[in-house]
Amino acid sequence: MKFEPKLYHLSNGVSVILDSMDLETVAIKIAFDTGSRDETPNEQGMTHFCEHMLFKGIPELPTNQDMKNYIENKGGTYNASTSSTRLSLYGRIIAENTNDLLKIFSESLRNALFDVNKIEIERSVILDESRRAHGSNPRKFDDLIDRNLFGFSAFRTLGSDENIKSFTRDQLINWLHKRLSAKNCVICISGRIDNADELLDVLEKLFNFLPTHDVETHKSLTYTACDKFQHESSVKNTWLSIFFPNIRLDTYENMRDNIAESKFHKYLSQELNEVVRQQNGLVYSIGMTKYGNEYDGAYCIDTETSPENIAKAVALIAQTAYRVYNKDKITAQILERFLNRHKLSDADFLESATHRCDVLVSNWIDYKKIYDFYQMQEYDKSISVDDVITASKGFFDGPMSIMTFGAQYGDIDLRKIWTDNFK
Repeated sequence: MKFEPKLYHLSNGVSVILDSMDLETVAIKIAFDTGSRDETPNEQGMTHFCEHMLFKGIPELPTNQDMKNYIENKGGTYNASTSSTRLSLYGRIIAENTNDLLKIFSESLRNALFDVNKIEIERSVILDESRRAHGSNPRKFDDLIDRNLFGFSAFRTLGSDENIKSFTRDQLINWLHKRLSAKNCVICISGRIDNADELLDVLEKLFNFLPTHDVETHKSLTYTACDKFQHESSVKNTWLSIFFPNIRLDTYENMRDNIAESKFHKYLSQELNEVVRQQNGLVYSIGMTKYGNEYDGAYCIDTETSPENIAKAVALIAQTAYRVYNKDKITAQILERFLNRHKLSDADFLESATHRCDVLVSNWIDYKKIYDFYQMQEYDKSISVDDVITASKGFFDGPMSIMTFGAQYGDIDLRKIWTDNFK
């Protein structure tokens, strides 16, 4: 299946990516480069609250059920999401009714009713969502990590209960008007596009209401190394994350080097799984995860084990990491195997309109570049053993952090265990 997306701009500056595919459906994503990271403490939760209200009624379809019935009758679905950096509307519909889903998105952004009674109903829903999030052990661990390493709460997208209870209709509408602009908006459509010119005309009519003011975005993060443990009696294992700060920025110019480094991460994950899981049976799973953001983030080795096994697990992780980094380095045969395995994910990408839409939007917002699938394939194929070794040089040199959560494991110095065994 071909991949030939094309970039356009509406008269007000909205970026549009049209990605034609041989399908009977289209996937649509409209994303704004703004999120909870752009909120002050008193505003935290406002973007998320607005997201909840976008599909709660428009003048022609005044209830959520009216809107849902309308789109389902047209063979479509829709939803929205908020993250620290994005406010997104997305959906999928049979291609002949593309304009109907676009109209729903347009009207929701321009004329969502923000009915005061529905705001109160949704306020209760969001408070319940917050209670569930604060009761989730994985979210608690994320919060421990984010607060201590990056200085923000993992719950900030939801906002505090005090904030959720205080937001008024005028505050929500004003926030939305302040954060939504043609300058921070991208619309991507992947799927059957019969006539690009006609579709662009439709987009021009539907989204020319977006203003063109500048929107300041994304307060920076700073990684601060530290070791923290949080006991949680309901968790029987000890969850473990060992962090190392980014070697380089995730910029477009660093793309090839970061792809090369990712192969080191994959190789290290493979060897950790073999030693810690397969040979010693200490964990169910182990691998690499990224936290933070592209500029001030960190990679970590993630796993969990019983408290009585935590010392042995950390020792084996350190020994394996040292061996992979300094002695048994990645080989050409391993790179070839990774390349062959990656062909499946390449096929998954090419065959999924939703996946293509997501990647195209993220790549445009992050780099202001159209994602070049074939260039990424060439990078992947061209990376050598020396490239991986060079790109991963210094991975373990930055200030390390160790975070644990769950079952107590006694008076054990995990950092000392790492230091004693990373050799």
